[in-house]
Parts: sequence; C-alpha cells; structure tokens
Amino acid sequence: MERRMLEVKRSVLAGNDEAAEAFREKRREERTFFVDVMASPGAGKTTLLLSLVEGLRARADRAGLPAPKLGVIEADLESDVDARKIKEAGVASVELNTRGVCHVEMGMVERAFEAFGGIPFEWLFLENIGNLVCPAEFDTGAHCRIMLLSVPEGWDKVVKYPPMFAVVDALVVTKSDYLPSNPDFDLAALEECACALNPRLEVFVTSARTGEGLGELVSWLERRRAACVPLVVRSSTVGAFRAAL
Repeated sequence: MERRMLEVKRSVLAGNDEAAEAFREKRREERTFFVDVMASPGAGKTTLLLSLVEGLRARADRAGLPAPKLGVIEADLESDVDARKIKEAGVASVELNTRGVCHVEMGMVERAFEAFGGIPFEWLFLENIGNLVCPAEFDTGAHCRIMLLSVPEGWDKVVKYPPMFAVVDALVVTKSDYLPSNPDFDLAALEECACALNPRLEVFVTSARTGEGLGELVSWLERRRAACVPLVVRSSTVGAFRAAL
C-alpha cells in the first residue's frame, strides 16, 4: 500500500512537471516572464506585488518607455479581496479560488491564464496560496520562484519549513521596519541556514512601508527577465549595425 501511494504521487507530480515545462517555454516565446510568489498568510504578498508594480512602472517611466504590461493570478482558498486590490491598481487580475486546496497545480494556472483572454504580458505574477508546505512541491510553470518571510513570523521558519527555502530563487524578508522591535529575529542565522539549504539563493530585506530593498529586488527581477526572454532586435538597430560594418 505504501509503495502504491508513492507511485501515485510521483505520477501526479510528473504530469504536473511536464505541463509546467510546456507552459514555461510557451510564455518565454511570448516574452512573458512568469514569477511565482509564495509565503505564509499575512507575510505581505499582495502588498509586495503592489510595490513591485509601482517600481516597474516607475523605472519604465524614467527610461522613457511605455508602462510594462502586467498581469496577476490571485490564488486564494476563497474570496476576491486581493484580486480587487490588484485591479484597483490598474493591473489585469484573475481570481483563482482553489476551494480548499492548499496549493496551486498547473491545471489551475492554465485555466486562470486562459481567463485573461489572450492579453499579452511582459510580466505575469502568481500570488500563490498562503502556505509554506504544499506549494513547494508543485511546479507552476514559473520562470522564477520567490518566497516571502515577514519579520513578525520569526527567523526560525527556515528550520521548520526547509523544503520551501530549498526550491526558491529568492528569499524576500518583508516588514523589515519591525526589526528594531523584534530583537529575537536573527537575520544572520536566517541567511546562514537558508543559504546552506540553497546555495544559489538570493536574499532581499524589504519594507513596503519605508521602501527599503525594493529597488534592489526590482533590479534583480529585471535582470532575471532579461536573461530569460528572447531579445527583440528592432529593424532600425539591425540597419545601424549593418551600416557600421
């Protein structure tokens, strides 16, 4: 019985992984960079997303570029509270209610993406279910996975929930403005344990209230997108290059 249960789980995950890889490649070809944002409830996922939206728009404006095309899939057990916050910020959003399921699978992502109706995106974000356990096991087709850990939660979550820290590309410590009032939060120990689990992990200390670390996080995401999506070379650029030859 135990052996059969393991086989079923492996079969489910294998099918999910295959669909995730196909989705990831299709979005890459469309130049859509997909980011999966994971955390426990209350860590500040929606607040961080709104800060990232503001940061990406501000950078484009300073560079004299059009506003980036952004979309957000909001996963929740119930309600559309977070999806409405995203829409109020002028960002296309689809609410994904899992009806009690504690993680997001590829079938859910695909249906949510179809609900956008073919809108082209440069950036697509998934606000995953508030959970530090199950989401770590399921590939959602994202090009980049980040997890949030808020200072009020305590640094020792890395010891209690190691699989999540081991699979993500970045750890974002949120609500850093609470650090002065939480002397028990050992940031050095958190970074040491997290990087021991995941040597490629990037760590960002942020506060949506003060703006700390958000610029660095946006820059890192932009570099990740540039390395992932195919470069579009304008015809004028090609002409100038040929003329230089």
